[in-house]
Amino acid sequence: MCRNERRFCRCGRNSADLLFRDNLLYPEILVNLFCPQCQEMVIWNETTMLRDCGWILEYDLESAQALLTQRGIKAAATPEFLFDEGYLSWQGFSPGDLGVNAELHRRLAPLIEQNMPQYLQTMKTEWLKHVAELKAEGWRKAQSA
Repeated sequence: MCRNERRFCRCGRNSADLLFRDNLLYPEILVNLFCPQCQEMVIWNETTMLRDCGWILEYDLESAQALLTQRGIKAAATPEFLFDEGYLSWQGFSPGDLGVNAELHRRLAPLIEQNMPQYLQTMKTEWLKHVAELKAEGWRKAQSA
């Protein structure tokens, strides 16, 4: 089972929907979250931080490593591993994907009763377009889609 949480960035102007794969890590493992507007506050540390299209996630890697080891995961806890493997990353391909997905479903909901095949095709087409845009913008998780 996975845990999902919305976290506000350091300046409080933006939020991100986060995924905690297998509910393995605690929310406190994410020490700081910086949006593009507050990233100037960052003193960059490549060993504990990951940058994704202007957003910066800072992890408590010592605690993350202890939890991974406790669960029998032998991989080194690096920002890249935690993010790319989904142990603590965006819910979706970017910080706001949950909202984009909800809005798409809300907007297309009338089609469900009118024309289900059209609803499904439109949903697929629009979501794939969204993912292609994220990929073009350089979002890390979208690159593997």
